[in-house]
Amino acid sequence: MNIKHKPALLSLAISTALAAMPLVAATSDDATGTAKTQQVTEQDVEVIKVSGIRSSIKESLFQKQNATSVIDLVVADDIGKFPDENLAEALQRIPGVTITRNGGEGQNILVRGLGGGYNVTTLNGRKLASEYAGRDFNFDTIASELVSVLKVYKSPEASLLDGGIGAIIDIETRKPLAMEGRTIAASAKGIYESRTEDTHPHASFIIGDKTADGRFGALFSAVYSRKTLRADTYSASGFFDEDEGWGVDSAGVPVDTNGNGIIDADETYASKIPSYMYFANAQDVRERLGATLALQWQPTDQLDINFDALYSRYNTDGNRYQIGFVNYDEEWTPGTPVFSNATFDDLGRVVAMRQTGENTMVELLNISTPRKTDTYQLGLNTKWQLNPEWSITADAAYSAAKNQNAGDNRFIVARGFVDAIDINYNTGNILPDVVISPGLTADQVYGAHYSYNSGTGVDDKITDLKLLSQYQPMEGFFSRIDTGLTYLKQTKAQNQFASANPSQFSRGGFYLTRDGYSFDNSTVFNRGEFELFQIPNSAFVAPNFKDFLKGENSISPSPWPSFNYDALLDYYRSLNAEATDKSIVAVPNRAGSYQVAEEVTTAFVQFTIEKELFELPYMLNFGLRGSKTEVSSTGYAYDLSKVVLDSAGKPTNNDWRQTSPMTFTDSYTNVLPSMNFRLNLQDNLLFRFSAAEVISRPALFYLRSWIAPNFDTQKNGLPQLSRGNPGVPAEKARQADMTLEWYYAESSALSGGLFLKDIKSFIENKEGRAVVDGNEYWLSQPESGQYGATVRGAEVAWQHSLAEMLPEPFDGLGFQLNYTYVDSEYDDPARKARNLPFQGMSKNSYNAVLYYEKYGFQTRLAYNWRSKFLTDPEAWGGAAWIANYGQLDASASYEINKHFTVYAEASNLTNKRYWGYVKREDQVNYLERFGTQVAFGIRGSF
Repeated sequence: MNIKHKPALLSLAISTALAAMPLVAATSDDATGTAKTQQVTEQDVEVIKVSGIRSSIKESLFQKQNATSVIDLVVADDIGKFPDENLAEALQRIPGVTITRNGGEGQNILVRGLGGGYNVTTLNGRKLASEYAGRDFNFDTIASELVSVLKVYKSPEASLLDGGIGAIIDIETRKPLAMEGRTIAASAKGIYESRTEDTHPHASFIIGDKTADGRFGALFSAVYSRKTLRADTYSASGFFDEDEGWGVDSAGVPVDTNGNGIIDADETYASKIPSYMYFANAQDVRERLGATLALQWQPTDQLDINFDALYSRYNTDGNRYQIGFVNYDEEWTPGTPVFSNATFDDLGRVVAMRQTGENTMVELLNISTPRKTDTYQLGLNTKWQLNPEWSITADAAYSAAKNQNAGDNRFIVARGFVDAIDINYNTGNILPDVVISPGLTADQVYGAHYSYNSGTGVDDKITDLKLLSQYQPMEGFFSRIDTGLTYLKQTKAQNQFASANPSQFSRGGFYLTRDGYSFDNSTVFNRGEFELFQIPNSAFVAPNFKDFLKGENSISPSPWPSFNYDALLDYYRSLNAEATDKSIVAVPNRAGSYQVAEEVTTAFVQFTIEKELFELPYMLNFGLRGSKTEVSSTGYAYDLSKVVLDSAGKPTNNDWRQTSPMTFTDSYTNVLPSMNFRLNLQDNLLFRFSAAEVISRPALFYLRSWIAPNFDTQKNGLPQLSRGNPGVPAEKARQADMTLEWYYAESSALSGGLFLKDIKSFIENKEGRAVVDGNEYWLSQPESGQYGATVRGAEVAWQHSLAEMLPEPFDGLGFQLNYTYVDSEYDDPARKARNLPFQGMSKNSYNAVLYYEKYGFQTRLAYNWRSKFLTDPEAWGGAAWIANYGQLDASASYEINKHFTVYAEASNLTNKRYWGYVKREDQVNYLERFGTQVAFGIRGSF
């Protein structure tokens, strides 16, 4: 069957079902309808009323206990009140979930050490489009007030969406008929950020109602927030690796130790001081606007029609003001300062030194990575209970997300000169003392060096269609049979923009002359061995921050100025407007622009058996999910069929160099079995075992229609060719979970589990000889690799309410504790020998929450901790790690009366540093201070 007809056929089937349901349902027998209604109620676990910390815990435990598979949940405390403002930070309270941070706020998640494309995010069971360029989802785009429940499915079912070796994360919004009549809730708070000393607004509004007969309901919610987050950072690279010794890429510091004014051949030393050092102040204005609309209609007892919509706009400016300098003889830099006054530690490393001379240079950088994102989803779901045993559900959804960026990123570098830079790493502090003399100001002389504008616009569209059937016989071997046909099409386009020559105005006109541009050289100046254009003082702005890296005991450089980018661009245009527009202003980059479309057609069948084993009730759920994935990749590529090579492997013609649109297609199939078993050892004691085959689809980067020939540098006697591969199949894994869960009291449970994931192979670039369009190349392209890896671990969780153990007023206390251990082992002998884990995977993590709820008071202290994790196995000087990190958050509220509540919230109360190192903990390559956020607000409910 031609793939282009598949969505039309499934749409026709769903449309026919939607049109026929009311007509057929209206003629159903009313008496039969009573039985049907009862059965639907038993099937569908609805959150009727959740209010308060204990109630949310109780509801999450109830849903977990009755779930088919291994699942963890976070339930809103009340309407519009989630435990954390940020969805990623709420998810990290779940065992096995860790997060990445952006400016101190949670952004992406990892489940049992697996992030990126290993997890799939859905909204109300439908795949949600993402403005992220890859397959990951940015959880900071959706406000928590719009969400009712977060579910993390750690073991799959045949009926669940595939594609997540890590997990499936489902974001659920509220249904109108689950509300208790007319509901109006609103909140407003001011958020104070300790480093910017700014206070910004955050407000939300929810209104819902239903008809007197409970047949129709509507629910609308909206949220707006704006705040400025400041983060102060130190970063570095280039450390000496004593295990590798001296080589071509070894990092070392040249120091004039004999005082003769030059660096002799034997005066390069191992150093604790890195080759590159940077200090940055980030000030990011983040603005979010979100809304949801839900309409629910039950015209008869047998028919339930739901429409829901979500919209989220999230904009950030991502401004970063940075300085940096070099601590070695960088061969492509014209001049080198004199390094002297060296101090050595017991390991023979340089720990203190001084830079002087006319070539002592500090680079001033303006970096910005703005996000202008819009995400929305529209969904229609109709469930028809044909009879007491059989129901049919038709579901259709459309989702889209966009990040608008047409070259709006900035990476601007100017060069300033100082008399001296003193660096002292011999103080016992985690960071070195750095004194720049004199400090940088907006009034001193700066030379033009590098102006790179870039950006990647992302446009993601998803069509998700489902036709599902559920059969629950009154008697028989099977208690339930689920079947379904689904069609999902995702089209993600990436449009890249970049400056053609960011160095066009560097070296005082050298590149302008080379490229045939005329210019006014009256502003060219010389300093040491540097020749540069002097940027007008009007292009610089005085420092707009103070107390840099507050909380650290080390001495940091004095605050530095920033650029006015428009004024800098005007200056470039005064030198040569044509060169500015062609070289500096970002233009479309065809090599980085492509579109990948995936069409996944799926059929599944899932059986559930509920019987007794040795007089113990059990539930066995097993099924098969078969899917066909068809990939179409479109982009600009060279036409290699036009290449004519001479005997030396060089092209004899140039007509192949013109890129043109090309489309590549391929497909693959998967059949995925799954099994979930639950045994009730007692009424409140459960044993679970789950096993399944799972997949994660390739990164979009691998699927792009991209071809890059290299005829200048041959490999194994052949010209080189790198390209994408739309035909690379999904990564496969087998996984198993085993848990023991004890629900011993209301809002209390103790559980533990073991898990194992056996990833069969990774997608990696493979190299070898290949004939492409009649010519032989040394080809590099992504393919399924030979080796995979094993991920194993354990999770323990304890939630306990002290209501029955302590006298008043202490009976309002309770706590939540969980711990996760996860480890990984590569199959590849070379990787295994390095004994490194997956990137981003913490071996240990835990959460500790202490809460109190009594007399209208609610308080919560929440501490989250994760152990070190690998960020770059190939960093300069050894593997790079982020050290263990813990954060303490708190919230408190008081119910003035049944309508109004005042509250306070605080994040990062201890102002914990976030830092990393290369190989040794004293070789710090990253450190960030986020500051503390405090909010005060009022919430009303009517």
